[in-house]
Amino acid sequence: MKKRTIIYMLCLAVLAAVTLAACGGADPGPSQPPAVPDGTAAEGSPPPAGDETVFTPGTWLSDGGRYYFFDEGAATGRTASLDDGTGVGFSYVLNGTEAVFTMGAADSAAACTVSRRGEDVVLEWADGAAERLTYVSAEGSDTFQFYSNQELEELALAYYKETSGAEDTGNLTAAAQTNDDGTVTIQVYENLGDHNSTAAWYTVDRRTAFTPEKSSPAK
Repeated sequence: MKKRTIIYMLCLAVLAAVTLAACGGADPGPSQPPAVPDGTAAEGSPPPAGDETVFTPGTWLSDGGRYYFFDEGAATGRTASLDDGTGVGFSYVLNGTEAVFTMGAADSAAACTVSRRGEDVVLEWADGAAERLTYVSAEGSDTFQFYSNQELEELALAYYKETSGAEDTGNLTAAAQTNDDGTVTIQVYENLGDHNSTAAWYTVDRRTAFTPEKSSPAK
C-alpha cells in the first residue's frame, strides 16, 4: 500500500513539472520597439513638406524679386514685382510636395516641387529655377504697401536735388538694389561712359522709403 502511494505521488510531481515547463515557454528575449507603419515618419524625421496649410495667408517675399500674396480661405493670390510693382493673379493646386500654379492666363500652368527650409518655403520649378519664399506679413494684397525699385529711384533723385541744391540733375540717374536684410540701397550717379560718377548713396526701408537711421523719408 505504501509503495503504491509513493509511486502515485511521484507521477503527480512529474506531471506537474511537465505542465509548468509547457506553460512557461522559451525566454522571449528583450522586447523590440513596434515597427513604424508605412507612410508614417519616425521620430526625428522631418514632417511632410507639402500640405494644404503650407502657404500661410498673407505676404511672402521671393528671392526671385517679387512678392506673393496668398489669399485667406482660397488657393488663390497675386504677385507683385519689386522692380515696378506689376504682377498677375494666380491660383494653385497643392498635392503633397507637388504644386501646379496657374499664373494669369489659364494656359500658363507651371509645376513645381514644394519643400520647407526652416521657416521658408522653396519652390523648385520644372524648368530648373528655384524660388525661396519668406513670410513677411499677415497683411494681404489689399493692405500691404511697398515702394517698387522704380519709385524709390525717382524719390532718390528728387531728394538729392532738394538737399544738394543742384539746379540741373537731368544728367543723373539712379539704380536700386535689394539687400539681404530687406532694405534697398539706391545709387544716384552720372554715367560718364567708361565709368559712373556717384553723387549719393541712400539705404531705405522698402515699405516706408525712410532711411533706417532717420525718422524722415528720403523724398
